[in-house]
Amino acid sequence: MISEKKLREELLKPLPGTEYQEKLLPFNRRDTVPDPGKYIETAVAIIILASKLPLHLILMKRTEYEGHHSGQVSFPGGKFDPGDSTLLQTAIRETLEETGILLHKNEYLGQLTPLHIPVSGYRVVPFLFFLTRRVRFSPDNNEVSYLFFPELNRLLDDENLKRTRVKVGEYSIDTPYFDLENEVVWGATSMILSEFREILRRTENKNPGKK
Repeated sequence: MISEKKLREELLKPLPGTEYQEKLLPFNRRDTVPDPGKYIETAVAIIILASKLPLHLILMKRTEYEGHHSGQVSFPGGKFDPGDSTLLQTAIRETLEETGILLHKNEYLGQLTPLHIPVSGYRVVPFLFFLTRRVRFSPDNNEVSYLFFPELNRLLDDENLKRTRVKVGEYSIDTPYFDLENEVVWGATSMILSEFREILRRTENKNPGKK
């Protein structure tokens, strides 16, 4: 069974890294890393809800707006603010603003591999949290269309790894994605989930390293 202790221990080891992120890279895009100082620092929170079984994740459908990630599925998170002491604090602040949940630092387990998003110029750092308490949600309607809560073990099921075409502006992109709660989870969020999926496999020793 996936546990807080096992996850914390796994995050102290070498991470799966970009090799696993790129398994969910859109097929007609190749990732590039911008020069230091030319990207925008951002942070997201991967939140495991563990107050009851089965374990669940928190994902959110963003509202429609003028921007690269309009209407997409994402983790709570956003841009580093000068008032934030660290990117971890950014993830905590943004989660509170977007979902109404105040994360506690003792619920923080560790950090995953940063991901660069060329289309928006973001460098995203994912932070993992494990919540054993019950929480009450108060999403920001300006940024969040709705929250949804896929079961964590759905990530380990290959049946939920699919392929589709998504429309971005005037273009159509061929991409792999996770089918979670009938939502198409693609792009940066799916790439982060792909690395996280391998971490889960390693904690449970379920075909770790499976291509």
